[in-house]
Amino acid sequence: MRSLSFYITASLLACSVSAATTGASKKFPDYSLVLVGGGLQSCTSVNTRGCSAPDLFSAAAKSADLFSVSTAHLNNIAGDSFWNPERAIEQQQTLALLEFVRSRINNEQVSERELLRLWRSAEIEIDGIWVSGKENYSQLSDRERNFVLDQLQVMATAQDNTTRRRTPQRQKEYANLAQTSDAFSIELYRKIVELAQQVAGPARKPRVLVVTASSRDPFAAVDFYTNLFTEAGADVSWLPINAAYQAAQQNRVDNKPSCAQLPQYLAAYHGTYQRERVYPDLMQQLREFCQQGTAAAVEQIRRADAIFINGGDQSLTLQALRLEDGSVSAELKQIQSMLDAGQIIVAGTSAGTAVMSGGSYQGRITPMISNGDSYNAMRFGAFDLPAPQPGCDKDQSCSNGLAENHLTFTSTGGLGLFSWGVLDTHFSERGRQGRLIRLLNDTQTRFGFGIDEATAMLVGFSNSDSEPEVKMSVLGAAGVYVVDTQGMQNAGEGSATVIKQVNTHYLTRGDAMEIKDGVLRTRFAAWKFAPNNMQAPMLASGELFERDNYKQLAHLLCLTQSRQADGKAVKVGQGQQISLYKDHSSYARQGVYQLQDKEVQYCSYRNFRVDVQPVQ
Repeated sequence: MRSLSFYITASLLACSVSAATTGASKKFPDYSLVLVGGGLQSCTSVNTRGCSAPDLFSAAAKSADLFSVSTAHLNNIAGDSFWNPERAIEQQQTLALLEFVRSRINNEQVSERELLRLWRSAEIEIDGIWVSGKENYSQLSDRERNFVLDQLQVMATAQDNTTRRRTPQRQKEYANLAQTSDAFSIELYRKIVELAQQVAGPARKPRVLVVTASSRDPFAAVDFYTNLFTEAGADVSWLPINAAYQAAQQNRVDNKPSCAQLPQYLAAYHGTYQRERVYPDLMQQLREFCQQGTAAAVEQIRRADAIFINGGDQSLTLQALRLEDGSVSAELKQIQSMLDAGQIIVAGTSAGTAVMSGGSYQGRITPMISNGDSYNAMRFGAFDLPAPQPGCDKDQSCSNGLAENHLTFTSTGGLGLFSWGVLDTHFSERGRQGRLIRLLNDTQTRFGFGIDEATAMLVGFSNSDSEPEVKMSVLGAAGVYVVDTQGMQNAGEGSATVIKQVNTHYLTRGDAMEIKDGVLRTRFAAWKFAPNNMQAPMLASGELFERDNYKQLAHLLCLTQSRQADGKAVKVGQGQQISLYKDHSSYARQGVYQLQDKEVQYCSYRNFRVDVQPVQ
């Protein structure tokens, strides 16, 4: 008996050692992070403009959000608790205009597009003064406008003449990935599922969790993303983690999560209202998920092969996965552990990408960018403060002396899943080069990565000491702008700040980079070659940070033999002048890539220097 016991114990020990050895030698997926810059286009029943063919969806699919301008809904808008006393006139005008709209449509439900058309085209007389709906609409802040629309929105219901259901069925938004006209968006969604399959293995479909915590309305995109990833070949579930859920977990009543307060938390943290009326089934799912508690959420994450975080506001996702004191939640701790072990893919788009930065690199905490444009960043600098609400200039609700476009950041970082630098998104399309450079300067951060729309930076890890700390490659329609502040020179403060010799790279499709021991190395795709354009034109731009002007100017510098390109970012006589220039270490490579019927010319560069100084 004793020898049998010893044999069993020895066998179990051998099994555990074998399992540990297998886990330690487990091959990591090719890439563990998929960081998309936003701007993905998809064919859905709500957005058929992204479809390559007409009439793809049945009448049972949701085609638009619906709104009802009823007396009860207007009474909710009239409540004094939401509106600031200083905005009483705007509130009264809004109610009067909507009452006029109600008299025109009676009890008919209309789409958001039709509602806004009726509202903005209305003109009424109030106390002898003519009020324009167009002016009233434009005078409202985003916060006020969202409140009004939330109070008017109703559930979109499916029409079913074959059965008489006592409970109306909510219509869902459906996606058709195969008929999406943008091939780059298809490619990126499929890449996430492909990497998740590497984690799952060949025996089953990969399990993908969709997190919609970045959205002001965390219910609005649930159907879209779950259907989209199902179309891409995954087994998909919604993970209902958001700021309201996390608040309920932390604010306990009788030692239980305060899940009954979810509507109040949604209003307080997300600024969204009446969601139970619009999405009753999803609200019930959130309530049950909340009641099950943190342990159930962690278990759901443990079983996943990939997590996708949507776009919106990165500060909301941060509140969903970190506790009020900034510490790591149990859910985030599980994600971090699995990511470190190569057991999960974490993907994000737009805000879902920006929130990934954090942790520490070279002894400094990596901040998370949260707001701002390049012009205000260069003029006023960066502020370690909560981001102002969009439109807060209109209703004077901006706090801390900020305006709505000031550059803000979180010094303690975001989720901390990418520690090598600040992540920024919608990058070239919104001229965000200036804000990224200024944030890195003000926070003394080494690297910054600006990811263009419909483009992903793929990030891979390894458990081998002989390999780089991190490897990255570029996939998709455009590129990744990389800022390296080593060797940068600066002087002055505020609008008088001078920043010189900033080292920048722009890597496009097929290019790769790696970081090891503080050294960033880049590698161009093999199908790219040195530009053979011998022209050297004078290159200049008058509004460098408007739209994608910076990218276009840099592209010309990349393709030609010109050594320098100059630009300005000036408003009301104040602003900056910017010089992009090549030195002996600068290299450029160009190439043409065709995906389906779309042909794109790329030009990548390494070591283009940037100087920024006030306009004289």
